[in-house]
Amino acid sequence: MDRKNYNLYYIKILMGVVNFVILLFLSTVFIVTLNKVNHDFGARNFLENITYLPTEPIGSTILVFIAFFLLLYIIEVRKKQRNKQKISIVLYAAEILLCLIIIKFLYANYNGVILLVIADIVTDIKDKHTRTIFLVIMGMIYLFSDYDIISMFVNMISFQQFLNVYPSKVSMMIQGTRNVLVAVNVIAFISYMIILMRNQMKENARIALLNIQLQTANIRLKEMNEQLQDYAQMTEKMAETRERNRIAREIHDTLGHTMTGLSAGIDACIAMIDFSVDATKEQLNKISLVARQGIKDIRRSVNKLRPDALEHSGLQEALEKMMEETMQVSDVKINYDCQVEVLKFNQDEEDMIYRVVQESITNAIRHGKAKKINVTLWKEDKWLNLVIKDNGIGCQEIHTGFGLIHIEERIKMLKGTVEYDGSDGFTVTARIPIRWGEKL
Repeated sequence: MDRKNYNLYYIKILMGVVNFVILLFLSTVFIVTLNKVNHDFGARNFLENITYLPTEPIGSTILVFIAFFLLLYIIEVRKKQRNKQKISIVLYAAEILLCLIIIKFLYANYNGVILLVIADIVTDIKDKHTRTIFLVIMGMIYLFSDYDIISMFVNMISFQQFLNVYPSKVSMMIQGTRNVLVAVNVIAFISYMIILMRNQMKENARIALLNIQLQTANIRLKEMNEQLQDYAQMTEKMAETRERNRIAREIHDTLGHTMTGLSAGIDACIAMIDFSVDATKEQLNKISLVARQGIKDIRRSVNKLRPDALEHSGLQEALEKMMEETMQVSDVKINYDCQVEVLKFNQDEEDMIYRVVQESITNAIRHGKAKKINVTLWKEDKWLNLVIKDNGIGCQEIHTGFGLIHIEERIKMLKGTVEYDGSDGFTVTARIPIRWGEKL
């Protein structure tokens, strides 16, 4: 229970205590007065000055306090029945009946107990329609349960008629005490209502602020959703672009290398067919093997798999096989110098090294018309150095075509660097930071 509810709870307890004291005070006055009349033999005078014969005081007092404690009990029990509307309505009706019993046996000289029930109603009835009905009922009872109004229709004995038995000073003291107690009950009720309204105003303000924050959050969420959709579309387009580039790169590397080998092999067949048919057939068989292997590589590249050579063997063996097949179908001599003891890396690193060597050899044969190619690999700290140099025609100005762009893209994906030199043949120098999956 938070502090604001504690304040209401304590004020309601205060109202209960004050009402108990008032009922006790009035009942005591009634009992003592009637006993005094009997003791002083003034019953005749007392009866001559009243219009209503009071009931037996002890019995009336007992009924008043039974009704009061039942009222407090129902108020406490009903808190646990808030979610059961039918039961709550029955209990509220019982509260009204108990209030009427208390008012009747106090001869309509006190109706402040109704304020306790009203405080309970405005706090605990959440349904506005039901709350309004009960408030109207209790308000009407409070207005018309005054002695001056009831005595116009029903004979009643007033509190002042009880006080007439006492001397003026005693009568004034009793009347003053009653007025003070009633005033305390009214002040407590007013304080309760003020705190309740203030709490409701704060709660309404808090809810209004939360609504504004929620609206702001919804607007921001909508904007973020739109941004997220834009980002998702952009990411999808970038992924499509990367995939297109990857497929283009893979097909270019594989198909380009294969077609270069086939072209060189066919040129060799054309040159030797007039001199040796058997040698030409042997060369064509080699070309056929290269073509089939190229088809396999293309299929695997499109399916996002590794080069077929790396699927079935390590990087060292795959490089040697690729260079051997190239030499078999062409008249190019390839010198391979690997100074790394164990040529084993992570998969993406091996794929990149294989493709860079493959593309560089293909370019050397296709564009450089090279007859000799040197491929060198060595380790330097965390770097793997790769140099592919040919004795081809070279070039004064290097124009990065599709093949060279793909070499750069592959190396940059691993945070490496690549340089080209076309002054003496053509040289590709790559430096690649290797994670070195095994200690070399």
